[in-house]
Order: sequence, then C-alpha cells, then structure tokens
Amino acid sequence: MKRRLKVRRRCWPWMAFFMLFVCLTSFHYPIDILILHIGKPYSTVAKDSTFSVEGNTAIYPGDPNDATNPPHPSSTWISSPTIIEFDDPVYGFRLPPTIFGAVTYDNLKVLSMTTSPMIKTLPFENAVEQLAELQSTLQTRHWLLQPVEENDWFKIETAADRERLQAKLFDQADGIDLYVPEKYNLMLLIKCYARCNERDPKTAKYLIDVSVGRDYFSD
Repeated sequence: MKRRLKVRRRCWPWMAFFMLFVCLTSFHYPIDILILHIGKPYSTVAKDSTFSVEGNTAIYPGDPNDATNPPHPSSTWISSPTIIEFDDPVYGFRLPPTIFGAVTYDNLKVLSMTTSPMIKTLPFENAVEQLAELQSTLQTRHWLLQPVEENDWFKIETAADRERLQAKLFDQADGIDLYVPEKYNLMLLIKCYARCNERDPKTAKYLIDVSVGRDYFSD
C-alpha cells in the first residue's frame, strides 16, 4: 500500500506538467482582423478592425506652415498574422491569414490594398488549392474578368491543367485581372518564389498575391 502511494506521489508532478503543457500548446491567440474596402475612411477602418491600424500606420508629415496640407495617414503595414476582410456588402470576401500587407490612403480614404494571403511560401500543391479557393470565392462574389486579351480564369481543374501552370510559373508569374464596374479592380496572381532556378516541382515554393484598387478602366 505504501509503495502504491509513493508511486502515485512521484506521478503527480509529471501529470501536472503534462496537463500544463497541453493547455499551453492548445491555446491559440486570436488573429487580428483588418476590415476595409476601397474608399472606406481611415477612421472607420481603425474603428472596425481588431488590427491596430493606428499603431501600424505611417503618417505623412505634411507642411506645418500650410493648413491645407496637415499630417495625414499615408500607409498601413501588416507584419504579424492578420486576416484581411474586404467588407463590401455585395462583393466582399475574407482572405486567409497573412504576415504581409500594405494599405495606402488618399484624402483619408483607402486607395489600395496589396497582400500575399498566406503565412509562408507553399509547395505548388498547397498553393494551387488556395488559389482555387480564392478564385471560386471571387466568382461567387460576382467579380468579373476585365475585357482584355488573354485574360481568363485560371484553368486548374485537372492534373494536366495544374502541370501546365506549374511549368509556366518556372518562367513567369501568372495572373488575372478582375473588376467591379465603376468600383474596384483586383489582380489575383501566383508566382514561383523560392528555389525556382532548380526547376524542380518537388522543391519550388510559391506565393499568391492579391491587389485591390479603384476601377479606372470604366471611367
């Protein structure tokens, strides 16, 4: 009986340590969200977002002697895991978490947004799956192809389609131009980013870029 008690006493510290380890490794800090759309006021972006907009914004100093040119926000930068939500009620979408993004402003309103919606570079198989999900989301949200030559949705439905895309990416990036007439322009792009010169599908790593701005083509 005494031996069993000794064994139990020796086990309790290890059990307590194990439970603490499980709790710590299972806890996930919430990811900040940056909520915006083109033309949205800077103050409203800061108010709506859990991401610290004011703490990550570069301020243009302006001219202290010119009342028409006061200090004003120039650009907001993302460098920690953040979700970007484009909050247009009809054409809106939410991107996967990113650690890179830039938002620019004009007249205290959002002018453009650029990001790579991923935490790290990915193998082609993972990157193309994310590309397919983004493309499907944009199609569902009624984004249209810009009526320009050789601009078409990514053909990535079959294994042969994906092999052709991967071969192309060893030589150049590939992208599509989308728009909402008289409102927005969007570029969705995929590129080989790391170990591309080896031309080895097994080792190359890829990035996806998303850029959104105002639609100037319909003006």
